[in-house]
Amino acid sequence: MRQKLIDLHEIQKIDLEIRDTDKNREAFEACLQELENSVKAVRTEVETLTTQREDNLREAKTLEGTVQAENIKIRKWETRLNEIRNQREYLALSREVEASKRANREAEERILELMAHREQLDKQLDVLQDRLAEEEVDCATERARVEREMKQSNDSVAKSTARREILLPNIPVGLLKKYDSIRKARHGIGLVTVIDGSCQGCNMRLPPQLYNILQRGDTLEQCPACQRIIVWDNFLHQESDDRKGAEAAP
Repeated sequence: MRQKLIDLHEIQKIDLEIRDTDKNREAFEACLQELENSVKAVRTEVETLTTQREDNLREAKTLEGTVQAENIKIRKWETRLNEIRNQREYLALSREVEASKRANREAEERILELMAHREQLDKQLDVLQDRLAEEEVDCATERARVEREMKQSNDSVAKSTARREILLPNIPVGLLKKYDSIRKARHGIGLVTVIDGSCQGCNMRLPPQLYNILQRGDTLEQCPACQRIIVWDNFLHQESDDRKGAEAAP
C-alpha cells in the first residue's frame, strides 16, 4: 500500500498542476479580454469621431458650394437690377438678393462653426489615436507574454500527463475511484500528507493510534475530519532519497 500511496501522491501533484494551469489560463484569458475590450472601446471612439469629422467636412463643403453658387446668382441679379426700369420688378428682385445674401451669411457662420468643431475633433482624434496605438502595442506585448508562458505551462503539463498515464496502472481501480470522488468534493485535493501527526489538508491532529497505523503504511487511511486519503510525509522523503541514491549510483 505504501508505494501505491506514494504513486497516488505524485498523481495528486500532477492533478494540481493541471488544475492550476487551467486556472492560470482562465485568468490570462480574462486579462487579455479586458485589454482587448479597452482597445476595442478606444477604437470605437476613434471611429465615431472620424465619422463625425467626415460628416462635418461633408456639410462644410456642401455649404461652401451653396454659398459659391448663390454668390454667382447674386452678382447676376445685381447686374440685372441696374437694367430694370419697372419698380415692382425691381423691388421683388431686390428682396431676392437680400434673402440670398442673408442665407449666405448664415451659411458662412455655420461654416465657421463647423471649422471650429473640426479643430476640436482633430485634437481629440490625435489624442485617441496615440492612445489606441499604445494600447494596441501593450495588448500585443501582453498576448505574446501570455502565449509564451502558457506554452511553457502546457509543455510541462504534457510531460506530467504522460507521467500520470505511467503511474495510473499502479493504482487499484477502487482506490483511484475513491481518490477522484474525494478530489471532486474537496477542492481538487483527494490525498494529503501527514506531518508530525497533523493532517495537512485540514490541520487536524490525528488520534495517536491512527497515526501509528499510518506510519506502518500497510493500509489505506483517511483523515477523520476532512475524509481525504492520508499518507505519512516521511514515506515521500524516503522515496525521494532512494531515488536520488539510485540516480547517483555508478
